[in-house]
Amino acid sequence: MENMFDINTVEIIKKILKDYPNRIVDVLNSLGERQQISKDWLVEKLNSYKYPFRNKLKKDSISIMLLCSWYGLLAYKLIEKFNIKKIERIHCVDFDPKSKRIANKLYRKIDNENLKNGVLTLIKHWERNIKDMPEKEFKNCEILINTSCEHLDQQTIYDTIDKTERGTLVILQSNNYDKIQEHINTVKDLQEFVSQYQSRLINIEMHEKDFLEYKRFMILGLKRW
Repeated sequence: MENMFDINTVEIIKKILKDYPNRIVDVLNSLGERQQISKDWLVEKLNSYKYPFRNKLKKDSISIMLLCSWYGLLAYKLIEKFNIKKIERIHCVDFDPKSKRIANKLYRKIDNENLKNGVLTLIKHWERNIKDMPEKEFKNCEILINTSCEHLDQQTIYDTIDKTERGTLVILQSNNYDKIQEHINTVKDLQEFVSQYQSRLINIEMHEKDFLEYKRFMILGLKRW
């Protein structure tokens, strides 16, 4: 039974519980099994995407923007497993003012280990409502990722894609789980999800993962113009 639990992780959770007692369930949910599976699945399909996105062949490193990033789990999955290019920086965008402070506590040990091991990817948390973000903030990212389409109205998603440069790789996830009040924009199946973006994206790859009580959908495609 020795070392059954990671003591460092326990201490981190205790600190978050002390400082943000109303958020502990939310933090634990952000690290749950299905979140891990969905994020690993995304990085796997990203690594195998066969079409050249903007600056893939021109620059030594790229920047990635994560919309509705929560506490940033996907950012650390990308640092660990993304193998196409060096990542210069990852912008984690979320409207929640506490997400940055909680993320800093949650991932501090990993940040220190990455720095010690020479992993110099900068993770920058932006407290933003994505509806209000100016076009210029989207121009420097080569990859735009939004794994929370079910939480956003459709026009907001369209607007974020429209603000990116031509050839930007756009990755989107949604689901058909409509039993949660916050899920205001679910889709019935993968084909419906794809059809929403065919006028804005080319070279679309589509994927589906079955979680029994619901299905998660993912598309990867290049911004048309």
